[in-house]
Amino acid sequence: MMSATFSRDFKLMVAGQIISLFGNSILRFALSLYVLELTGSAAAFGGILALSMVPTVLCAPLGGVLADRVPRQRIMAGLDFLTAALAGGYCLVTGGGGTVPAVAVLMVLLSAIQAFYQPSVQASIPALVPPEGRMAANGAVAQVQSLASLLGPILGGALYGRTGLAPMLWVGGGCFLL
Repeated sequence: MMSATFSRDFKLMVAGQIISLFGNSILRFALSLYVLELTGSAAAFGGILALSMVPTVLCAPLGGVLADRVPRQRIMAGLDFLTAALAGGYCLVTGGGGTVPAVAVLMVLLSAIQAFYQPSVQASIPALVPPEGRMAANGAVAQVQSLASLLGPILGGALYGRTGLAPMLWVGGGCFLL
């Protein structure tokens, strides 16, 4: 739980991080489940999921450089709007379905967005939290990231099973716009 000593701006940033990271994780897992449903292949499911993790490794260092050079608020807001545009655009172009290559491209883009997003969050902590609260703030940010990685696929699987892909993309895109 977040300390009452955290500023309103830090709490808003963490709330945005929760929406962004959970939403991204949920969408990426639902997209991989769609590939499994489309192909019936566990290899395709795992391959697409693994492929979508590559940008995290390659782009995270670039995300740190960007976070040092561009206002972090703009990075976070811009990436959320980009995610919303990708989710909505994907639905419009594919009708909420699509081919395996289209899903792969979307998943790679969502992973790249997450790789650029997280360094901006972490780089914002010193500007939002006084030195004595930074250890707790870093812990809160890391905890959100860990929970999104753990619970995102669980929620993504449950929601995909209930609604299918298209409603998840539309609702996810709407959440990212907010």
